[in-house]
Amino acid sequence: MIIKGVVSRVFTIRVVFALTAVLGIAFSVSKVNSMSGDSLPNNLPHPNPGGKAATFSTQGNVNLTGEYFQAQGTNGRSCVSCHIPEEAWSINPGTLQDLFDQTDGTHPVFNILDANNPNMDVSTPAARLAAYSMLLSRGVFRRGGPPRPNSEWELIAVEDPHGFASLERLVHWRRVMPTINFAQGSATVNWDGGNSIGVDQLAGLNNQAARNIIGAQQGLPAPPEVIADIVNFERSLSTAQLIVPGVGRLDSDSARGGPEELSGMEKTLGRFDLFDAWVDHSNPRRAQIARGQAIFNSTNANGRSCNGCHNSANNGTNIDNTLFDIRAASLAARTPDLPLYTFRNKSTGETRQLSDAGRGNITGLWTDLGKFKTPTLRALAARAPYFHNGIAPTLTDVVLHYEKHLLFVYTDQERADLVAFLNAL
Repeated sequence: MIIKGVVSRVFTIRVVFALTAVLGIAFSVSKVNSMSGDSLPNNLPHPNPGGKAATFSTQGNVNLTGEYFQAQGTNGRSCVSCHIPEEAWSINPGTLQDLFDQTDGTHPVFNILDANNPNMDVSTPAARLAAYSMLLSRGVFRRGGPPRPNSEWELIAVEDPHGFASLERLVHWRRVMPTINFAQGSATVNWDGGNSIGVDQLAGLNNQAARNIIGAQQGLPAPPEVIADIVNFERSLSTAQLIVPGVGRLDSDSARGGPEELSGMEKTLGRFDLFDAWVDHSNPRRAQIARGQAIFNSTNANGRSCNGCHNSANNGTNIDNTLFDIRAASLAARTPDLPLYTFRNKSTGETRQLSDAGRGNITGLWTDLGKFKTPTLRALAARAPYFHNGIAPTLTDVVLHYEKHLLFVYTDQERADLVAFLNAL
């Protein structure tokens, strides 16, 4: 009953944000917190399609009163507008649709900055429903900008179903990157590595927070103490799946799942070993998770390994900060609502067609086109859909993507085992 009450208070925070938008009432976050509680206890379970995830903060609890929760700019948005605790500090299409329904699309998360096209009409609920269809259907936010000058490539053709991208302007649709698990994570910030400052994770996060306030929140440059408060809060958070139906707690019976175990782990190169104790377990669901972990760590029939890229032990980012082209932006994986760009190598004349330039528009390198960050794999079940552009609705679809586009080979049983493992992360 206590847990249920706390979850209700968390939901109340979301609803109050929605009501402030639709009624035009200038509630502060501190006012919301006084109504709904100032913090969440560590390891509080939040339901998701695969069970329940939780967050453990090294600050002692998840403080809901800091700068992360304050609107820093002029449009009512804060960090928590797009990074909510219930969804592993990301935000999913179902929640976005709920917020739209509660406010007729006037919640601060719905801003012309992220409309399909910033020139679309947003004066009525019906118009807003059309304008924010990408956000509502797959939880992707509009990013992009001009093609990087002096690149090894040139942009020679553009198709955009939303009519905004052009030869002078790239549009990239991106899922929210969860603000968690930095202690074991890479220094790469954002899907394309933008905002990163070399291999200095702290500097990159400071840069990201500062630019988010100026850009997404439409504010003035924030004082250093505000940025530090936001980043220190983010770096305190470890989030992971904690409970799976039929399995129980993922940190029980000598297993090392869950967020509290994760919070004490160091950043190191290596395999996942969370569920070694469950090999051949008498509970078939636990044994399946252990088999899936072994599949993840092993070399596939195609000579590749999941752990080869996701090589930060028990977290799954890339310890060397390497970005990869997993064909998620390829023509073959493109869906009709995504743009299509044709890039030409200035030296060789070779062309590539992609729905997102990825790292290539940060560095200008031909070989970086279509490359993206290797994200944390913990709490995956809480934040569907997957990949930078949300093209994989489920974890099974994630595995099928690797089979189709990178030629991984799995039997039906191996695929089910691997999905069970990913769901338990």
